[in-house]
Amino acid sequence: MAKFFTASIRMLYRDKQALFWALAFPIIFAVIFGLFDFSAQADIRVVLVDSPGMEQANGGVAVALGQVDFFKVSHAKTEAAGKSRIDDDEADMVLVVEPGPAPESLTLRTLYNEGDPQSNQIAFSALNQVVDGMNLLMAGVTEPAISIHKEAVTDQSISYYDFILPGLVAMGIMNVAIAGIAVGISKFREQQILKRILATPARPGNFLGAQVLARLVLAMIQTALILAVGVFMFGANIYGNIIWLFVLAALGNIIFLNIGFAIAGRSKTEDAANGLAQAIALPMMFLSGVFFPTETLPDLMAQIVKLLPLTPLIVAMRKVALDGETLAACGPQLLALGIWVVVSFALARSMFSFAEKNA
Repeated sequence: MAKFFTASIRMLYRDKQALFWALAFPIIFAVIFGLFDFSAQADIRVVLVDSPGMEQANGGVAVALGQVDFFKVSHAKTEAAGKSRIDDDEADMVLVVEPGPAPESLTLRTLYNEGDPQSNQIAFSALNQVVDGMNLLMAGVTEPAISIHKEAVTDQSISYYDFILPGLVAMGIMNVAIAGIAVGISKFREQQILKRILATPARPGNFLGAQVLARLVLAMIQTALILAVGVFMFGANIYGNIIWLFVLAALGNIIFLNIGFAIAGRSKTEDAANGLAQAIALPMMFLSGVFFPTETLPDLMAQIVKLLPLTPLIVAMRKVALDGETLAACGPQLLALGIWVVVSFALARSMFSFAEKNA
């Protein structure tokens, strides 16, 4: 088996193009997401109309708006001029100060572009706080009766990039295992390598075991590279024991290799194996929580994706990386992964064969 393992490593190394993309694909994601500052708030361009006779009120509103960092306030002489700025994409919101229905009250009429709901939600949330503060001041309240005191329970700061990095590790393991073994074994079958091995005294199980070990080594290298890019290039935080991440990576790799063998067992060509591998991997990549929490899915779908093998792997990795947990705290996820090891092995055993009848 040692000779098969050495040969498998050499074959992986010689196929430099496949090796490059196997390692580079998730690293490219790690770099791209690392370039974005997800904590930054985009500026919201607010135009305040200088309504005639409302100079004092306009001045108070302008001062209050200026206290919001992401509000970039400019002025327009007329409402029509403000609207034209929205039409020309030079403003996000126009504010018109008008007399309110009650004496000495004001109405802050807002004009906005309905096509940008995310910015509108942020803008109106901040605007409500501005109006609430002005109402308190106009009522003579300088110290509110109820205030909020924020006290962090933990000093751990978790960014979106911290959240996504374990998902990228899991995604990379899945892609390199499923597609790599499915296409690789299908290629061996097309080149009659599997048939030749059957004609030798060598045990087929040793050949397959060597393939698994070689892919496991590749998965560990890939995991190390993704984590290194995230931590050293973009300052990602990992609060748990990094060794547990490699243990989880190895466990996930076994599951996805089994799936790859099952695909290879029912694929007649490399192209067919690659297509089927992508058809299985892509939905998991987008539904299992690599980029977004699964809680944001519809309730039924959120329950269904829990059954996918990638989901418990990502959850367990995030427990370790973000919460600083040990493997003991990942019991439900480890149970799910253990079940998938058994199920995927059974699938691979029933669907894969060296024999030509499965080609």
